[in-house]
Amino acid sequence: MKIKRIVVALFVVAVASLTTCSVFAQNKKKGEFKEVYTGTLMSTNGPMRTTSFNLSIKDFTPDETAQLYLSMLVEGDQFDLLKKIKDLDLGYMSAHGSLGRRLLIARKHELPDGKTRIIAAFERWQTFAEVRGGYRVSDYPFGLIEIIIDAKGKGSGTFIAACAVDMKKDKKTGKYKLELENFGTWPNKVMGVMRRN
Repeated sequence: MKIKRIVVALFVVAVASLTTCSVFAQNKKKGEFKEVYTGTLMSTNGPMRTTSFNLSIKDFTPDETAQLYLSMLVEGDQFDLLKKIKDLDLGYMSAHGSLGRRLLIARKHELPDGKTRIIAAFERWQTFAEVRGGYRVSDYPFGLIEIIIDAKGKGSGTFIAACAVDMKKDKKTGKYKLELENFGTWPNKVMGVMRRN
C-alpha cells in the first residue's frame, strides 16, 4: 500500500495553538459527555466504503498539556508518547461494527469564519493478525479524526485510520513542525456530521 506523508497545518494549529481551549461549565456530572457527534466515514482508498461513527467527548486537552505532548515527541518518539497517555479517557470514538476506542487527545479551536474545528486522537483499531505478524502498519499507532462544524453543529472533516506522528525540525527555520504520516494514499472523508447534544 502506498504511503503518503502528510504535513497538515490544520493539525499543527489545533494541537499546538495556545488559544484553543474553551471554558466549559463546571457543574457537569462526572462521565457526562460535553459534546456528541455522529456522521459517516467514507474510504477513499480502493473501493468506496462507508460506515457510521460516533464521537463522544467528555473533556478537551488543555493547552499546556498539548505543548507537553509535542515536547515528548521532540525528546522521544510516538510510542513513548502513546505509553504515557494510553490510559487517558477523554471520551470515545466508535465506528459501526467496531469497539469504541478511548480518546487520548481532544482539541477544540474556533476558526476566523465562525466555524469550529475539533480534532481527536486515539489508539487505532488493530487486528490480531497484524499484531501477531508485526506488519508495517503497526508503525502507525494512532487514529485521528478532524471535524469542522458550523454554528448549527453540522459539518464535515477528515479521518486517518492509521497515522504515525513525529516532530521534525525544519532545516530553514530551525523550528519543529508536527508531521503526520498516513498509512494509505489519502485520508478518509468525514461527511454528514451532526452534533447530538
